[in-house]
Amino acid sequence: MNNQTVMTDYLLAAIQGLKAAGAKRAVISPGSRSTPLALLLHRDPEITCMVAVDERSAAFFALGMSKVDLQPTILLCTSGTAAANYYPAICEAEATNLPLIVLTADRPPELRGVGAPQAMDQQNLYASHVKKMVEMTVPENDPALLRYSFWQATTCTIEAQKQPKGPVQINFPLREPLLPDFSRQCSIQQDVSYLAPQQELSAEMITQLAPYFDKKGILIAGESLTIEEAQQLLAFSEKLGWPIVGDPLTNLATAGTKVGTFISQADLVFPQLTSAFQPEVVVRFGRLPVTKNVLLWLNKAADTTTWLFVDPSGQWQDQLHRANYLIEAAISTFVAAITQLPIVKHTAWQQQWQALQARADQVIAASPQLKQWDESSAVRMLQQCLPEEAQILLANSNAIRFFDRYGSKTSSTYRVYGNRGVNGIDGLVSTVAGIASASQKPTYLLIGDLALYHDMNGLQLLRQYQLPVTIILLNNNGGGIFSFLSQNTLEPNDFVPLFGTPLDLEFQKVAALYEADWHTPTSLLEFQTILTETSQQLRFQIIEVKGEPKDPVDTWQALQQQFSEAGAQQ
Repeated sequence: MNNQTVMTDYLLAAIQGLKAAGAKRAVISPGSRSTPLALLLHRDPEITCMVAVDERSAAFFALGMSKVDLQPTILLCTSGTAAANYYPAICEAEATNLPLIVLTADRPPELRGVGAPQAMDQQNLYASHVKKMVEMTVPENDPALLRYSFWQATTCTIEAQKQPKGPVQINFPLREPLLPDFSRQCSIQQDVSYLAPQQELSAEMITQLAPYFDKKGILIAGESLTIEEAQQLLAFSEKLGWPIVGDPLTNLATAGTKVGTFISQADLVFPQLTSAFQPEVVVRFGRLPVTKNVLLWLNKAADTTTWLFVDPSGQWQDQLHRANYLIEAAISTFVAAITQLPIVKHTAWQQQWQALQARADQVIAASPQLKQWDESSAVRMLQQCLPEEAQILLANSNAIRFFDRYGSKTSSTYRVYGNRGVNGIDGLVSTVAGIASASQKPTYLLIGDLALYHDMNGLQLLRQYQLPVTIILLNNNGGGIFSFLSQNTLEPNDFVPLFGTPLDLEFQKVAALYEADWHTPTSLLEFQTILTETSQQLRFQIIEVKGEPKDPVDTWQALQQQFSEAGAQQ
């Protein structure tokens, strides 16, 4: 039997294994060595395939897809540096528990380490950032090796979906000829079902935890939550009478539930807290919020404070190292169990926190700075104006922080996403493309000029697949985040080239290159009008909000001063 037939049978068995374990979509970056896998995946009617030429962009595209439904996405590339370009997105997937199935085509053993072109060590290429790495055998098609190929693909895909979810790598060494035999059919038809263990709190656990919910506490959420999880936590906090704090990615502000326990202006409120706000219990869900003032306040909590850490993945990402109870359970499981207790609501404790939040709401509503046209006021307008069932990806640096500082509870329900695993500014356009592709919902991206520059290749995906994504570009011509940090005390000769990093790009030309509509509003009213039109006529467009690096700093400092003065007058 010739090599073409043998290779085809072997790869068909692997693809059947991917499908048996639940993989239904793939992002392919074309290349030579990956040809047989690319063709067989592309022709498979049970797998939706999309093509992204740039591997770094492709990987973030796949990441965005898996964000939407937490289902596995296959990634395929050729050998050599193509696989290395997947690395940033794989690191983000590992840090945020997203299931990517990374298929890397490779040279066969006899062409490794001997100077053959496009060959490099691809085994353990991603080190500890993948849950599992499998080096496949060179294709054979006797029944035992076909079952092996099927089984490796199946178990790797299941591994990616087990808690904690994450990426896996399957490395395929392939010999020429690389064109498959399209007349072949997979000989393996085996069903596989993974039955995940059920996480429940026993009666003994609930009894052990019960006394802590008779005390004054606070709920802290920092992971990317679904709307349903956000609603469950808001209802839970209302029942307890405990404040709840979370950044935009928790969707607590945008879950359509306006409970009085949510502290939406934590960055403004927490520096003003006195000893009267010291909790006896802290219950944490996932990582800490992006809000640095919350971290600083929690770090000063009394040694007598009891910490409960709820994490369904069991990874315990506790950078404060304070947890007393490690509870491996989903939010719904934990909330349902504790809600069974005869809880007495801490009304006075709740009202104490509500008064501070009410002051923050009044200050923001009255602030003259947020009525002027700039980046800060534009982000507040955006946060309040997004339509029902929309979704938005917040870039790192200033974008997510402005959304956090100036946002408040919204009347519409929409989903907020971010890449906060390793907080990079690369791949954000490609990620939002994946979100839009997988969800088919109105999609927005709030991003700075440096981050957009880092992933302009991702704009090709929006153009190529005609994805109706609205990009709100905060353009202060450089790294605006550094104007908030200690680097802003440096002399201009140091600050500008190393931290200010002005690009001097004309983004109207970038929009034209990728056939996007382009707008540059000059007032809040005009910006609001464009957003309204966007929600009614979905299309790929860029709304550029121009500003100066110092403007957001001045706005934030003025707001802090106004909040402090309002407290002194009470």
